Parts: sequence; C-alpha cells; structure tokens
Amino acid sequence: MVKLIVNGEEREINPKDYQNFGELLDKLQSEFKNKVLSKVVVNGKEVPMIHVDELRKAIIDEEGLTIELEYKPVKEFLLSMLDNIIKYLDKVLSLLPKVSEDMIADTEKGYNAIRDLSEGLSAVEDLRKNTEKISNLSPKDIGMAEERETEVVEILKSFMDSLEKRDVIELSDIIEYQLPKVLKYYKEYFEKVRDLMKQKLS
Repeated sequence: MVKLIVNGEEREINPKDYQNFGELLDKLQSEFKNKVLSKVVVNGKEVPMIHVDELRKAIIDEEGLTIELEYKPVKEFLLSMLDNIIKYLDKVLSLLPKVSEDMIADTEKGYNAIRDLSEGLSAVEDLRKNTEKISNLSPKDIGMAEERETEVVEILKSFMDSLEKRDVIELSDIIEYQLPKVLKYYKEYFEKVRDLMKQKLS
C-alpha cells in the first residue's frame, strides 16, 4: 500500500488501482474541483511544480512510498506564484549586466545564459496571460500605459532579431539597457495584481 497525504489528511491507496501517477492526480482533481495542485512531496522530497507533468507517466509501485499533495484555491495559489515570480524577476534584473558582459567576453557562456533568459521570458509571458485570465486584470485595468506594452513588444522583437543574427554587440546592448525595461514592466504588473488581490481577499 502507498501512504497518501492530501491537505494534511492521511489515506492509504492500492497502487494497482492506478495505471500511473497522472491517473491518481486526475482522480484527486475531480475531488478538488475549484482548487489547484500547489505542492507535491514524494518520500519527504519536494518536487518543483514545473516537473510535475514529467511525473505523470511514473508508475506507482514502490513499497513504502509516501506521497503528500496540497491543493489550494486558484486565487490563493496565484498569489503565492506571484510572490515567487517577483523574486525571480529581481534576481534576473541583477544578473543582466553580467550576461551582457559575458556576451562580449565569453560569447559561448553568454549564449547559454541568453537561452535560459529566453525560456524564462517566455514562461513569464505565459504566467502574465494566466494571471490576466484568473484575476480579470489586464495591464490597462491597473493603470499601466499602453505605450509601455508596445515598447516591451518592440524590445522583445529586437532581442529575438539580434539573437537570430547572432549580433553580439547589439545583443549585449539590448540585454544591459533595454531588457531591464521589459522585466520592470512585468514586475510592476505582477506587483499591482498581487496587491489588488490581497486587498480583495482580506
């Protein structure tokens, strides 16, 4: 049997009842209709949420396995996500000058950092779209000028163009002087949404 702890409540399940971990999650999701999975701990080790999808195909067959799951209301989950993304954006902002420097000094190292940066920006944009859907608050709704959004789109376009052309000098300049505007725009949006949601929930 497998020990399953859901929101602090302990149960035992027969692993043979489930083809894989994904099937268990799907069954539990039907129990927690208006909530989202916010935490997964397997044998005392927390699994980062971004890796949960990779676990779905895993077969539950280990003896003495303990799985802890936590489900939260969607808006409460979004609030904790917003805190994390704001910290992430601060960290990236502080790293940009170093990435810009690496572009010139060690181009290969610079390109590796840029690849991570591109993936990070794409994830941040996905989160912004989801945040807008859940909170019903667009940048315009919270008083952010539309010109800033236009500027962000243009900066990201020139960033991608320079990346395609592998123009090291231009990339270095964009990373140091233009990308901070993009990250600050996202950060301000997430902070304003978070503060408004906290007001509504309090």
